[in-house]
Amino acid sequence: MNAQIPAGTNRTSRCRIVVIGAGFAGMAAVRALSDSDADITLVDRNNHHLFQPFLFQVATSILEPAEIATPIRSLLRELPNVRVEMREATRIDLSRRAVVMNEGDDLAYDILVVATGAQTSYFGHELEWSQHALGLKSLGDAVAARNRLLRAFERAELEPDPVKQARDMTVVVVGGGPTGVAITGTISEFTRRTLASDFRNIDLSKARVVLIQSGPRLLPAFSERHSAYATRALEDQGVEVKLGVPVTYVDATGVVVGDEHIAAATVLWCTGVQGVPLARTLGAHVKPDGRVGVLHDFSVPEHPECFVIGDAAYVIGPDGRPVPGLVSVAQDQGRYVGRLIAARLASAADPKPYEAFAPSKLATISRHVGVAEFRGRSIIGSAAWLLWGLLHLRTLSGGGHAKLSILGNWVRLLTTYRRSGRLIVEPSALGKGRGGHAPAVKEIGEDTAIWRR
Repeated sequence: MNAQIPAGTNRTSRCRIVVIGAGFAGMAAVRALSDSDADITLVDRNNHHLFQPFLFQVATSILEPAEIATPIRSLLRELPNVRVEMREATRIDLSRRAVVMNEGDDLAYDILVVATGAQTSYFGHELEWSQHALGLKSLGDAVAARNRLLRAFERAELEPDPVKQARDMTVVVVGGGPTGVAITGTISEFTRRTLASDFRNIDLSKARVVLIQSGPRLLPAFSERHSAYATRALEDQGVEVKLGVPVTYVDATGVVVGDEHIAAATVLWCTGVQGVPLARTLGAHVKPDGRVGVLHDFSVPEHPECFVIGDAAYVIGPDGRPVPGLVSVAQDQGRYVGRLIAARLASAADPKPYEAFAPSKLATISRHVGVAEFRGRSIIGSAAWLLWGLLHLRTLSGGGHAKLSILGNWVRLLTTYRRSGRLIVEPSALGKGRGGHAPAVKEIGEDTAIWRR
């Protein structure tokens, strides 16, 4: 170890590196460190690595949860210097270089990499709105959203009151970014194409799908041409697009937008992100949105042994704005920090300074419709949708079987509109676990959906 390794590092034994978070950034860092002379501990509160870009397809019954989530241990089983712990970190104690855990002993470290990602922000209304407007950040969120959506149409089928029936057949999506646009277009197609043949007492051509964007246009990170294309494509599918109007209230009956109350049984929140509570324990360098301001090498100021990467880090891109929370960005940062730490452990020169890049932008709108800004080229329609799918499949960590399974579901959707995962199973229907407690599936969320074919 050379002088670049922070003072106080354990020099009498192998360096102890702790990585918190098994998302794209954390996994990239671990892999970049796999040949280093260090003992690496990867901590995550889940036992799986999640491919977040496909969450909306789980929520809309295109894919099964197991197709987009892979056990962390299976992904890292060939790395003998990596230990995986399924625990939750609650606080980082920089003064004594320890991660405080929710159970068991604290984790001491010589070098710490924080890759905890981000969580949904309700802009100060977390307690009141989150139970009524479901976010889409975890596998549990996607399963809960699907359960709520399907249950609403089942209620509508039995509802004699036309007002209540209309509410059950209304879906509101808040947020006009890539996730909001993708799930809105997919839900519209799902209700009018897939579910329409399943029900007898309701006319699903009358289902109402509303997309609300507080800004002046959809996909604000894209060109105005692409924003306009996405708006037209959604409206052609029967979606009501409301621009320039923020949501001011959410409750069990629906949402308030300006002076209008929209009665809706299903509200999905696809806007706003903030750092997770753990990142906030890093102190004075935490930004108001919970992300951590870092130096050029992603270290926390005054703590060269602590790095923050991915969505948890506040990094300014070449356009002068914070870099977006994209897979490619997180992986690039993870690889850089992993190589940097490995070089310092080997007493080698640091890699050249990190250069933030302008990533390609891709968004899917519905079946075979998308937009892309890829390597300086503007692409719309089926070609953009295909590019979106192929690039994301290439990044998927689940191996060939998962990729083939996803491709099969996509082909079936393209040719028949049929979708696989459409069962609703109430948590109580699964019985009780040991000691009279509800089974572990309860942890996914109160609106736990499993499957129906």
